[in-house]
Amino acid sequence: MKKYFVFIISTGLIIACNNNKEQETTDTREDTVTTYTNWEAGLNDSTGKLEVKKSEQPGPDTLSAEAMIRFLNNRYPNVQLKFIKTSGDTIYVSIPEATYLTQQMGSTGPQLYFADAVYNLTEIPGIHYVNFDFAEGDHAAPDILNRDSFKDE
Repeated sequence: MKKYFVFIISTGLIIACNNNKEQETTDTREDTVTTYTNWEAGLNDSTGKLEVKKSEQPGPDTLSAEAMIRFLNNRYPNVQLKFIKTSGDTIYVSIPEATYLTQQMGSTGPQLYFADAVYNLTEIPGIHYVNFDFAEGDHAAPDILNRDSFKDE
C-alpha cells in the first residue's frame, strides 16, 4: 500500500510540474509579428526640398502588394489605392476616386503622397516602378514613377 501511495504522489507531482512548466511557457511566450520598416515623405524645414526617410513607425507585416497597399490606404484614408497587377518590375495601381489627391491636396500634397507610395511599394522585392492610373486633375496626373523620380525635388 505504501508503494502504491508513493507512486500516486510521484505521478501527481510529475504531472503538476509538467503542467506548470507548460502553462508558464504559454503565459510568458510573446507572439512575434514581423513588421517591416516603411518610408515617409516630408519637406526639409530648412531647404523646403522633398526628403524621404525611413519612418520610426512600424510598417506592414509583410512585403506583399496587398499588405503594402492596405498600409498606404490606412495612412492616406482620402486616397485609396487599388491593386491591378504586377508585371516584371512594375506594380500597376489605380486610384478610382482621385479628386482629393488631384484637387484638394494642393501641389505639394500629391508630390509627398507619390513619393511615400513609390518608396513603400518599391520595397516589395523585384518592384522598381509604380504605374499610377487615375483621372488627371489640376495638381496630379497619371504617371510611371520610381525612386529616382523624386531626386532633387
